[in-house]
Amino acid sequence: MSGTMRVSIQNNFPEVGQRLRLLGRQAPFVAAVSLTRSVKDGQAAIKDTTKRAFDHATSYTLNSTFLKPATKTRLEARVWIKDQAFGKGTPADRYLLPEIDGGPRGQKGMERLLQRSGLLKSGWYAVPSAGAQLDGNGNVKRSQITQILSQLKLQRSAGFESRASGSTRSNRTIARQGVTYFALASKHRGLEPGIYLKRRFAHGSAVRPVFIFVPSVLYRPRLPFYAVGEGTIRTRFPVHFDAEWTKAVTTARLRR
Repeated sequence: MSGTMRVSIQNNFPEVGQRLRLLGRQAPFVAAVSLTRSVKDGQAAIKDTTKRAFDHATSYTLNSTFLKPATKTRLEARVWIKDQAFGKGTPADRYLLPEIDGGPRGQKGMERLLQRSGLLKSGWYAVPSAGAQLDGNGNVKRSQITQILSQLKLQRSAGFESRASGSTRSNRTIARQGVTYFALASKHRGLEPGIYLKRRFAHGSAVRPVFIFVPSVLYRPRLPFYAVGEGTIRTRFPVHFDAEWTKAVTTARLRR
């Protein structure tokens, strides 16, 4: 699985095998604890690096890794990117793996809705533009996305009474908000494919792009997930192993 870092005694630290054999029954416990603590250090280092790599990274992104500890019967610990969404969020692996490996990012929920409606070509992306309202983390505000999807009638429960149904009530609600959103599946009158907002004034109106539709979004790797994780683990493992080895040897002597 891309985005997975596996660490085991056999593959990463074969030189400790002799010392473990001397411990007898305590060896699996020493190995498992040493591996787990080392990988946990690697996970913390990845989090610190993520904080530096992305301006205003959300807590969702900073806590996007998952640790599977080693056990006495499975001497392997793993840290990787979560592939399950929390709440209504996008699974972290969809947007972080391109930042780790490079290449196209995964599609977001709004993009899938736009594609199903025929407004966005298959495989294309919606990129924020001048009319997008950004939050403190640099992401388009969920309230604006919800309002857009509601007016475009792309979801059933939008949380806004701005559904462009054509009714008098709907028209009054949109008028009160002062903004009308519309989408162009293809270029029209000089406007590129995308989602636009139209704001009316006393003596006219203005149109601004909120999202522009593009055929590809390619990322260059900027999160050194593997280098940071593996480097930290290799540095920290001898420290944890020596500490656990000493405890085990001392305990064995006391039992004699």
